Amino acid sequence: MDIAIIGSGMAGLATARILKDAGHNITIFEALPGRGMDSHSTEFEGGLIDAPLRVMNPHLWKNTLSLAAHLGIQTFPVRTYMACSWLFEDRTETWLTTSRSRIGNFPIINNRKGLQQYGWRLVKGMLQLKAAITRFFKSKEQDITLAEFINQNDIEEVFWHGAVMPVLYTICTCNPKTIGEWPAKPLLIFLRQLTDGDALLRIQGGTPALVDKLVEGIDIQSGAAITKVCQQNEQVLVENASGDHQIFDRVVVATPTTKIEEFLDAAQFADDIALLKKFKFEQGELVIHTDQTVMPPKRKDWAVLSYMMDRKFTRQQFTVWLNSIEPSLVGKTPVFQTWRPVTEIDPKKIISSVTLTRAVVDSQTVALNKELQQRHLATDRKVFFCGSWSCDGLPILESAVTSAMHIAEIFGAPLPFVGLKPKVEVAPQLGY
Repeated sequence: MDIAIIGSGMAGLATARILKDAGHNITIFEALPGRGMDSHSTEFEGGLIDAPLRVMNPHLWKNTLSLAAHLGIQTFPVRTYMACSWLFEDRTETWLTTSRSRIGNFPIINNRKGLQQYGWRLVKGMLQLKAAITRFFKSKEQDITLAEFINQNDIEEVFWHGAVMPVLYTICTCNPKTIGEWPAKPLLIFLRQLTDGDALLRIQGGTPALVDKLVEGIDIQSGAAITKVCQQNEQVLVENASGDHQIFDRVVVATPTTKIEEFLDAAQFADDIALLKKFKFEQGELVIHTDQTVMPPKRKDWAVLSYMMDRKFTRQQFTVWLNSIEPSLVGKTPVFQTWRPVTEIDPKKIISSVTLTRAVVDSQTVALNKELQQRHLATDRKVFFCGSWSCDGLPILESAVTSAMHIAEIFGAPLPFVGLKPKVEVAPQLGY
């Protein structure tokens, strides 16, 4: 069949690759002048900046890493140590830094102040969380939010809000209130895996290398937004802002649902639009810069992840130190990505600012997804929808790839990559 994919984020590209390999003729439409998935990646002093930076836990990103392995893409292990600092006082004070044990590769506290002032509280909190998670998965009441889970369990505040929640901000890239409304189960599965000895994996060449493989041999029409999707008998008309129009047998819409009213025929797709508008999204700013004030004051305390917060945990931000995790940036000027900065970033040191859209996961999304997948099974359906928002779980690459797999199953397309283990090479010498 001739199939149009609207949107070139991870869900659209994965769908395109799977259906192309199954023998279909694929055309990808992208509003941006390029590829959506790596549109914010840029070069810095001859090195690569991925925006956002992507590293993957092999337990939680199974489908994404299997797809990368199927495409022949190599990965390498990275160690995401963290540093936590108090903000909004006379001076910034780093109260916790971590590393990994030589045996087992488990996270450990490696600064004296962290051990002396907070060590027992952090250990106590870790034991409390472990016990609470065990009770949760043994119970029959697993349909609760993360906020309800926290309220039901007495977990040491410094450990939970100072060390655990910042990690969830990193994964979910959303605000604390939104995270609290998430179903607890997928987040607790993530936390249960957090202390596993396996390193996180990064794709060699970053996101552009993955996108290059995903789009190989596929026609991409970029730089013009879709303005119309209209079913005409057994086919679907697709038009874009440049005035081009083409006829397809099927269309897969792989964009946030906030965009659908701009092009879906309002009369033909009234029921779909009403359902899709119930999905929620939020936006945040990712600032790429060289301002070192987002890091601990002492260089020896710098880590891949720098979390800064006030002592009441009402304001926080996290920063990724890119040089410590991207080989092509080793030896370059220190460069950072800060998500939703609450401290002022020197405007002269900003390389770029990127607005990212993330799906909001709450108790409603499970039911909405079930309804959407049921509609996809209708024999007369010609237009389908996918994205990280259409798959329960963390709104990351994994959800996007899994949603593409759901579309592939409807089309009867094989999934030869399922279960493949990532191709892990020796870690590059980063020098940190």
